[in-house]
Order: sequence, then structure tokens, then C-alpha cells
Amino acid sequence: MHKLFTLQEHERVLHHYTADHGGVPAEVSISRKDRCTEHEKKTEFFAGSGRRVIWRVASRDEISFRKRSFLISFVVNIEIPVLLIAGLALVITFLGFVGALRENIRFLWWYLRGVRVLALISMLLTLGALLIPFASKSSAQSVFSVDLIVSYRDNQDFARLVDFAQSSFQCCGITSERYRDWGHNVYFNCSRKNPSTERCSVPASCCKPPPGDEQDLETRLKRRFCGYGVLAMTEQEAWQKIYTRSCVDAVVAFLRGNTLLLVGVGLVTFAILSVLRTMATTVHDEVISLTRLYDNYYKRMAGGARKSLARREAIAEVAAAREHLVQGQARRGFSKN
Repeated sequence: MHKLFTLQEHERVLHHYTADHGGVPAEVSISRKDRCTEHEKKTEFFAGSGRRVIWRVASRDEISFRKRSFLISFVVNIEIPVLLIAGLALVITFLGFVGALRENIRFLWWYLRGVRVLALISMLLTLGALLIPFASKSSAQSVFSVDLIVSYRDNQDFARLVDFAQSSFQCCGITSERYRDWGHNVYFNCSRKNPSTERCSVPASCCKPPPGDEQDLETRLKRRFCGYGVLAMTEQEAWQKIYTRSCVDAVVAFLRGNTLLLVGVGLVTFAILSVLRTMATTVHDEVISLTRLYDNYYKRMAGGARKSLARREAIAEVAAAREHLVQGQARRGFSKN
């Protein structure tokens, strides 16, 4: 349960915040009478949205519209490859289940190919994890670009992903410019033409956690707005408020520290896929052997049935001939008498 605050406590917090930061941002303004109507809230929301749209159109020449790299598109739309991989795994599993249940050689053949592809991908990822300690930070930074910063507000899911990465790895920015990368974003850059209330700021995910209770309103406000004006500060002043390490450096350091874990997970995954492939190969070969055995058996049965039928037909013909002969002899004996 969040702690409820009285109007006097709200005013006390805002008074301290104003004294520390030289003013209260527009987003934090709290009415003294606390009687803001729903209509006023909607009007302010649409007015702010309109200002952002006008700013984006007016600053069109300053925004980079170059085509994003495949990796950035992959990160922005992470749900698409996840769904594709899950769908591929579902199809492969279905082929293996139905192939083993119904002894379908074709389904088992496709299942073997699918498991082989997954094992190959697992091995490539394991080799990539082995090469991480030898990768330089400059080469890692060349994979990413400042487009990740520019596209921060283009997608809410992507914004949450960036915030999660910065807060989890305690970093800010991507390239060697570190937290100053946020100057490339139209909402955070320090140009005089920028009308945004977030001018010269960085996201709250870059901020260091302030001391105090997380449920306290003053602590939450400090965490939420500690990034205001950081881009206009010196590096020493910014270091006291936010994380100044590049996220690429933080991620590379994390991967280097967990290389053995990543390699172990990759090897275990590869081993499991190899066992599944071996079992599927055994079932596939057994089904082929049984199919051939049954085919030969039924062929022999069919050949034996044909021979048996011909033999019965020959016996029937001989019996009919004998009966005809006996009847003829009987008629001749009767005529003599």
C-alpha cells in the first residue's frame, strides 16, 4: 500500500524540491487547492501531445531518418523473433510427436532436420559466448548506434526495454559519449530551439537510487526528476546524480564475468538437443526396419496366398475331373447291364 500524503506534506516536499533544483518542472506541479478537474487534465494532455508533434515536425531536418540496422530492428521488435522461434519449436515438437506416435517416416525425417538446425544454432551461440572475452569494447560499440537513443520515444515497449537495461546494468548511454548520447534525442537535447520540459535531461533510469524509503513521496520525486539539467552539468556534478558508464561497457563487462555460465548453458542445451536427435534417429531407423520387415512379410503372405489359391484351384479341377470320370464309368456300366 502506498502512503497517503496530506496537502501540507505535498507543499513541504515541493518547497524542498524547489530549493534544491531552482524550480519545479511542469510535470510535478501540484495545485495548492488540489482541485484540478478531469477536463483540465485532458486539455493539458492533448496540449502537451500537440506540442510534441509540432516539435517533431519542425525539427524534421535535424532527426536522422536513415534506415535502422537489422540488430536495432531486432531489438525494437523483440516479440517477432520470439514468436517465430516459439512457433518453430512448436512445429518441430509436433512433427516429432506425431511421427513417433504414428510411425510416420516423413515426419520423423523433418523432425531430425529441425533438431539439427536448433543444435547448430546452439553451438554457434556457444562459440559466440567463448569469443566474448576477446571482443574489444570498440568493436562492441560499432554493433550498436545512437539510433537506440534517437528511437527511445518511438515505441513504449522499446522505451521500457532501454529503461530496464540502464537500471539493471547501472549505465546511461551507448557510445563512448556515454550519458551525453541523450543529447541526440529531440526531447532531451540542449538546443535552444527545444521547447521540451525535458531539455538537457536524461531518463530517470539513468539516476542513482537516492537514500531513503522508496515509498516516501520526496524520495520518489528525487528519483523521478534527478536527471533534469544533467546534460548542462560538468561530469563530476553529473556523476553524483546519475550513472555515467556506457551501457555497452556495462554489458560487455557483465558478459565477460558470466562467460562460463553462458558457455555452460549453451553446452547443456546442445547436449539435450543431441540426445533428442539420437533418440529420434533410433526411432526413425527402427520404423524403417519394421516397415521393411512388414513389407517383406506381407509380400510373402501375398505370394503364399496366390500359390495356395492356385493349388486349391488345381485340386478342385482334379477332383472335378475324377468325378466326371467316375460318373462316365458308372453310366457305361449301367448301359451294359
